[in-house]
Amino acid sequence: MYVPRPRLEKDLARSFSRHTHTLLFGESGNGKTWLFKRALTESNFPYIAVNCANASRLKSLTAEICGCIIEPGTAIKMKFNEEKMAELSAYIAKGGLKHTGMYDVTQEEPLLRAFKLFADSGASGRAQKKIIVLDNLESIFNNNELMSELADLIILLDDSRYAECNINFLIVGVPNGVLQYFRETKNSESVANRISEIRKVDGLDSGQVQQILRKGFAQLEISMTGPEFVEVSNHIWSITLGIAQRVHEYCEALAHAIEDNQWRYSSELLDIADEDWLVTGLRQCYSVIEGHLNSRDTTVARRNQVIYCIAQASGHQFDLNDIDRVVRAEFPTTVANNMGIGNILSELASGGSPLISKNDRSGSYSIRDPRYLMCIKVMLRKDSTSSKVTKRKFTR
Repeated sequence: MYVPRPRLEKDLARSFSRHTHTLLFGESGNGKTWLFKRALTESNFPYIAVNCANASRLKSLTAEICGCIIEPGTAIKMKFNEEKMAELSAYIAKGGLKHTGMYDVTQEEPLLRAFKLFADSGASGRAQKKIIVLDNLESIFNNNELMSELADLIILLDDSRYAECNINFLIVGVPNGVLQYFRETKNSESVANRISEIRKVDGLDSGQVQQILRKGFAQLEISMTGPEFVEVSNHIWSITLGIAQRVHEYCEALAHAIEDNQWRYSSELLDIADEDWLVTGLRQCYSVIEGHLNSRDTTVARRNQVIYCIAQASGHQFDLNDIDRVVRAEFPTTVANNMGIGNILSELASGGSPLISKNDRSGSYSIRDPRYLMCIKVMLRKDSTSSKVTKRKFTR
């Protein structure tokens, strides 16, 4: 279920009207594909979607673009025969002497031929701008040859032969350092100047999560009181971080739990949905986090507190002082002069399966995968009486 994202939709629509190409980025699962399809459809821009993952497999962006525009099996005229009847002198009877000449047809460059075919499609032809979507950029971002090919294609579209096709690229993917990549690549400053970057596609806000929940429950005819609806929507928004894909997955798990309860909602069903959602998509994350918890039941279990507080901190980037403040606020009765939080963070950033990453320049940390945050929110609980963090045990 798509929920409107007015600012992003407006940004995209305006970018299509410019002569520059557009970069759309954001974490996986945040609805970039739904967004660009809605924006392109609403703006009436014809488009084709090119998958960079397939370009990586073919080792050529050009081949993937041509393959998406030109149907496989399309016949292309490579040469022709010309047959002429020869006339002999007037003193000899006219006969059937023939001469056959074979001529090669000069071929257009395949990419230009594909662009012209796409440009001429539709009722408005080349008067209407067309968009080629390069989706899943992360599939080629670390491939220097394919990124160099992308840079060449971007520059090539300014060539008069290609420019008359009235085509622009919409580049879609996870990496947010694309412009910096081109600026740091030799002779590619001009490439970055040809790309407009719109705002990052972040997770849904609480109101948008409520819209999805309301639409889905209305279709399934599930009734809830006002307080119950607020309880559910706040819980889903908190543990999914508003990531659209995860919101949909959790809502499905909750709907099944309600179905098994004769279509009646009760707050106890959130625990069932938590477990179903976790074991379906976050089991590997659960194992990683479990491996970082205190190996034995200590009096304070400071490491467990720190992991719990990482998920409570505002923002995905934090430092020692941020976590220290959260620990003091969440567990005031266990505060000590030296809580060893710095050492714990260093340990969580090391080993074969680190939970967090450290930026050596700034000294800050960031979670390695947003799914770890989701999992921490589901699997760890704070015991308000003992000021200890406990791990929820699941039956599956």
